[in-house]
Amino acid sequence: MTAVDLAPHLREVVGRMSVPGMTWAVVSGPRQTIGIGSAGPLGRDSIFRIASVTKPIVAVLTLRLAERGLFVLDEPIDRWLPEFADRRVLRARGAALDDTIPAARPTTIRDLLQMGSGFGWDMTATATDPLAGEFERRGLVSTWKPPVVRPDRWAQLAGPLPMAHQPGEGWLYQFSFDLLAVFLERVTRRRLDLVLRDEVLAPLDMHDTGYAVPMKSVDRVPSSWFPNRRGDFVEVAPIADPRLMNVPVFRSAATGLLSTADDLAKFVRMLLRGGRGPRGPVISAASFDTLRTVTLGESARAMSHEFLEPSVDWGLGVGVDNTARYPSSHPGRFGWDGGTGTSLWVDPEAGVGGVLLTRQGMGTPEPPEYLDAFWRAVHA
Repeated sequence: MTAVDLAPHLREVVGRMSVPGMTWAVVSGPRQTIGIGSAGPLGRDSIFRIASVTKPIVAVLTLRLAERGLFVLDEPIDRWLPEFADRRVLRARGAALDDTIPAARPTTIRDLLQMGSGFGWDMTATATDPLAGEFERRGLVSTWKPPVVRPDRWAQLAGPLPMAHQPGEGWLYQFSFDLLAVFLERVTRRRLDLVLRDEVLAPLDMHDTGYAVPMKSVDRVPSSWFPNRRGDFVEVAPIADPRLMNVPVFRSAATGLLSTADDLAKFVRMLLRGGRGPRGPVISAASFDTLRTVTLGESARAMSHEFLEPSVDWGLGVGVDNTARYPSSHPGRFGWDGGTGTSLWVDPEAGVGGVLLTRQGMGTPEPPEYLDAFWRAVHA
């Protein structure tokens, strides 16, 4: 279904939203034609906080840098991050921070992309969980916003803490990609926003995407809303927030990018073309396959159920459908959603991909009704 065909159906969906408005893009056809649509008080040029849709973009950057020979995915990270050498692992989840055993092996770059570093949101943790509490106390936690400390300080504070599980043997959401950001800045010796701009965003002409927006564009950024404990939606980030003009001190690989439907459609089109951009490959065909290859073991899969539905596995920075989730979609469809109400998925077999951008944040890891309705319409 094209972007134009979606409009009547999605206007009905927007009418049921607590915070109305969405902008979308659909990329389809033999030439990967981009179609853009919107409904409610949002427009094609609106710039959204895309939250975890940041992850697939930085995953592509990581694979591109690996191709360039800066590192090998299965190398230990402690070559560049000595703060994470000689790791310790909690004897059991929820154990005291000094109740540990040695790590069976070093943490690798691949572990970070697979959410297997042993750091992350543990949805089963109690309010008194020592490791979760210490991450919070030290200012290391990211949500839809990045941590509040600088990358080197993040490494200094996180490095001494034990892992919740052995490297690569579990799956905890989010913080592996914060650690990935620190790693990428160490290995390139540059800020992540600049590396991402030069290696991925500029080659794809994604000029409205970044960790900050220029003064002339800040009024294009709508507000963001999240449900409180009563289920009422409250504004957590104002419209045209002037703070967005400043690059954050922590450029996270997990969250923090701002973008438009047009820009993200260009990223989708590159993925539909197997990694090729308008001026040549952004990543090779081999890296494209690596991105969407599922390698989770049983123990990691067992820990992922709070964030991954049974029909979704995990590749290297993307969710991967293990079944046909929608009427005309296929196993192997891949992408990810952002907590601010954003979504980007690609179905290579169908030759269709899309982007959905809203300002209605998610209160739980389960996809909201409006998101599911969008993808059902795309894959009708």
